[in-house]
Amino acid sequence: MKFVFNKTGKSYYTQAVLKFTKLHTQAQHRETVVHGRSLPPIPASVSNKGFSVFCGFTLIELLVVIAIIGVLVALLLPAVQAAREVARRMSCTAKLRQLGIATHSYHDAYNSLPGYDFGANNRDPSGWGLAKYSTFVALLPFIELNPIAEELQREDTDPSNSYHSVAVSDGSFGKIPILNPKISAFVCPSDRGSNLKAREINYIDMGLSGDGTAASATSYQVSSGDTPFVWGGHVGRGAFIAKEWLNLGDITDGTSNTILMSEHRISLNDSRHFLDTNITSVAMSTGLWFMACLAERGNGIFPDTAIIDRQIGRNWASASTNATSFCTIMPPNSPACTDSTGCYYSGPTSYHSGGVNILRCDGSVQFVGDTVDCGDLLREPPTSGVSPFGVWGAMGSRNGNEPKYLP
Repeated sequence: MKFVFNKTGKSYYTQAVLKFTKLHTQAQHRETVVHGRSLPPIPASVSNKGFSVFCGFTLIELLVVIAIIGVLVALLLPAVQAAREVARRMSCTAKLRQLGIATHSYHDAYNSLPGYDFGANNRDPSGWGLAKYSTFVALLPFIELNPIAEELQREDTDPSNSYHSVAVSDGSFGKIPILNPKISAFVCPSDRGSNLKAREINYIDMGLSGDGTAASATSYQVSSGDTPFVWGGHVGRGAFIAKEWLNLGDITDGTSNTILMSEHRISLNDSRHFLDTNITSVAMSTGLWFMACLAERGNGIFPDTAIIDRQIGRNWASASTNATSFCTIMPPNSPACTDSTGCYYSGPTSYHSGGVNILRCDGSVQFVGDTVDCGDLLREPPTSGVSPFGVWGAMGSRNGNEPKYLP
């Protein structure tokens, strides 16, 4: 490298370095005044090799930043979770609304509402007293699932089939691949049991639970009104009666005043929680009726000595009452109880905070709070007339001559 020398015999580079060093030294002992303003001295970290400023955070500053980030995350996380639940609840509402549209499409096609507890060939088949098909089987062609409906028809009417004498939905004869795939139209996005399967749906195995290989689950159920469904059928005050086909003209209280469907938490494996299991309550027959059932709730967990059924919602195709039905007696998010006669009583439950979604007979959907008026829960289920169970009971009955609106 060739250096250019001046008259003093020093290279211009060496001269520049010496001059910079002199200025740097002077700046450390005095302030430089520029345009009347005082400037700080050049930092000691500035060397004659270039301007290299070394800076960083202290430990305390770093901890403060981490603490601020932690507080922001703690504040934002509940808001994010709430927003996600709002989205899930809106999706659940939309699914119920689609079931309402499918129900009206069925009514347009057959001039009746879909049935509950029916067989493949006969609307009231004899020779088998246990649960047959739920309403959701009848709705399959109207939610773009006609191939499943046709396959169920073939299986149930094929005499070479080992279980042709009972509804496929019963599951008593082993695996049922038709019912196994999850049907997203039947499950609420908030439901934690949406991927579970039924084990069996007959009265012998009601106490069992498990993922099994049979039917997939449903979060949605049909209303039996302010009375329960019974095995023999032909009894009920709701929009559906087991083994009968009503039409919208039978809902004399008004389609906007009568509940068609709602939702229920699917039973989780080994759960003893009162919101997704069913307990046998002998105290209901002592005259305390539904107050006795509410008292079974205790601290929210049924005791180990209780007789527990975990088949709520665990078979979308079965007309087993605890699998696919509810009644409007006890308020939403109450316990489910079976009395000493075998009648099943359960209001809707959900993972939505403070209440449940309900589908009216006119196809509209509304959110109903847990504090809805339920009247006198010491009364037994009525057979006619005004419902004793307040606004909630009146919204369940189709012809009690008490058209009431939910608040």
